[in-house]
Amino acid sequence: MEGWCALKVLLSAGMIQGGRSGVGRYVICLAEAMVKEQPQVELFIAGFDQDRGLFPWIDQSHWVSIPEKMSGGAQNLLWHQLSLGNIAKHLGADLLHIPSYRRMLIQSPVPQVATIHDCAPFVLRDKYDFARGFFGRVLVPWIARRVPEIIAVSETTGSDIVHFMKVAKEQVTVIPNGMDHTMFRILNEDAIQAFKKRKGLEQPFFLYVARLEHPAKNHLRLINAFEKLIENDGFSGQLVLPGAPWHGSEVIEEAVRSSPHRERIRLEGFVDNDDLPLWYAAAEALVFPSLMEGFGLPLLEAQACGTRIACANSTSLPEVAGPAGLLFDGLDEESIYESMKTLAEMSPEERLQKEKAGVEWAAKFTWSAHAEKAVEVYEKLLQREQEKLKS
Repeated sequence: MEGWCALKVLLSAGMIQGGRSGVGRYVICLAEAMVKEQPQVELFIAGFDQDRGLFPWIDQSHWVSIPEKMSGGAQNLLWHQLSLGNIAKHLGADLLHIPSYRRMLIQSPVPQVATIHDCAPFVLRDKYDFARGFFGRVLVPWIARRVPEIIAVSETTGSDIVHFMKVAKEQVTVIPNGMDHTMFRILNEDAIQAFKKRKGLEQPFFLYVARLEHPAKNHLRLINAFEKLIENDGFSGQLVLPGAPWHGSEVIEEAVRSSPHRERIRLEGFVDNDDLPLWYAAAEALVFPSLMEGFGLPLLEAQACGTRIACANSTSLPEVAGPAGLLFDGLDEESIYESMKTLAEMSPEERLQKEKAGVEWAAKFTWSAHAEKAVEVYEKLLQREQEKLKS
């Protein structure tokens, strides 16, 4: 925007869970793209000192420490509501960017932009207890309607915000997530084979990268479909389930323990960024039956690594999967099974075609583009605020 420079933005990283959550990866990748590729933005980050190392390209003068005692859910929420806006004002920030609907400010002394990743409390009503459900379905929409600019990470999420939260369509800008193409790419075959040897992966395997959360991530139907693939079609491989334990993880763990094919199902726990691309690249395919996703980043990450994908045909997943993805009904074990069977029985020519199309599709999604569009939202908001002052 002509005449503008050093646009000061305070981005909250107070809810990133050590970078292990989807919101955490969003904040880290967006911040890096802002710092490295948007010179008109002077970025400040508010976070916990234990997460400081996740932002090596932010100098200390642009880091705002959140007190460790504010790490609990309720305390963190209160800190955002009572302290963050005043800190932004003290810094002379032009605006605040809140990257999660749970931390949007009821009132802010500086203009506020929020990113909303999904409307899960409305779509998966059984996922939350009464207090969290009330917060997500009643308080969050009320706050969202007060936020002047909202970024939605997919068309599905954008539509859900307007439909469920009754936010004006003009307040919502859809900006698809990006992905890290330096990390997720076609890997050297020798590195893939060495990884398989290190992990004892002698047979082909299906992969599902998701935290162990029941019922939202839908692991049980996937496990049942995998068992059917073994029993009906003689599939000789494994099912690998990397992901940190979350709400309901004990149900998934028990399903694995009680499976007649439990020796073929692997719970890998949280997988770090060094190994994640190798898991994708080594897999027969990624099967993603999640019942609700605001975006579904693993679909792009897997395709960027040259791995075929299949996913549920609901929420944002079809728009993120693109033309190379197979779609199934996530509520139907038979449908999941049929997609897994199709993937396992594809000819070499079909596999190559899907892999090539997936790589081309994933290349369209970059954090550079997301950051650039986010800056346009910032500038639009500040232009509007300037015009208000003049009138």
